[in-house]
Amino acid sequence: MKLPFPSLINAKLHNKLNTKKMRFIYFTTFLILCSNLQAQLIHSHNDYEQKKPFFDAYNLSFDSIEADLYVKDNELFVAHDWNKITAERTFKKLYLEPLLAKIKENKGFPYPNKKKLQLLLDLKKDGKEILKLLYLILNPYKKELQHVTISLSGDMPAPEEFQDYDKLFFFDGRQELTYSKDAIKRVSLVSTSFLDFGKYWTGKTPLSDEVYQKINAFVETNHAKGKKVRIWATPNTALGFETLKKLKVDIIGTDDLELLAKFRQEN
Repeated sequence: MKLPFPSLINAKLHNKLNTKKMRFIYFTTFLILCSNLQAQLIHSHNDYEQKKPFFDAYNLSFDSIEADLYVKDNELFVAHDWNKITAERTFKKLYLEPLLAKIKENKGFPYPNKKKLQLLLDLKKDGKEILKLLYLILNPYKKELQHVTISLSGDMPAPEEFQDYDKLFFFDGRQELTYSKDAIKRVSLVSTSFLDFGKYWTGKTPLSDEVYQKINAFVETNHAKGKKVRIWATPNTALGFETLKKLKVDIIGTDDLELLAKFRQEN
């Protein structure tokens, strides 16, 4: 019995190995993409209302920190409402300066383990004026902020205007808006209120199946586009966090920092 030519055997073996190799590469890439997309991140909602803005969340290794911004007398202030603006609560003092100090301490990274950080800046009103001033404040520190995602929410420019703003800035997407191929690249996450899915939920009893399925569809739709999702107006309870995690909501927000940090550590 004659055996096939050695070269033919080698060719078949080579093709077989290549096929297995490519399958392994595709599968590994898929797992990496899924793990990056589905790993839950924790977010300090209205962080400036904590006892120690920035530091309370930072010391618990929060992945994302939110601050509401107003512009007054050519200065950026952090406050929930216009009438709560006070002279000492500037964006520079409460967030930028401590963040830059940590980046210097950690040799270029926000955290010592090289974990990145998101600053979610909610432009409360006069968004374009805030953006002009924010650019002037942040532009000198582009190198230092290369591992910080600056995501803008609130009074944002329209998607077709994203290209007019420095690439230092990303934007908080909305499910009701349509984004071009270029504009969607500047969307760092897609956010919506829990109330868009149903009535307020206390997080003390299981979520109704109807609302659960609505949120699941929202998550799956945006994951298919490669976008992380966040839902605000969610309860500060262990059941609330557990439900959002099960639904694969990427960014889980809270006002109770210690409770959410403990939940992540235990789960």
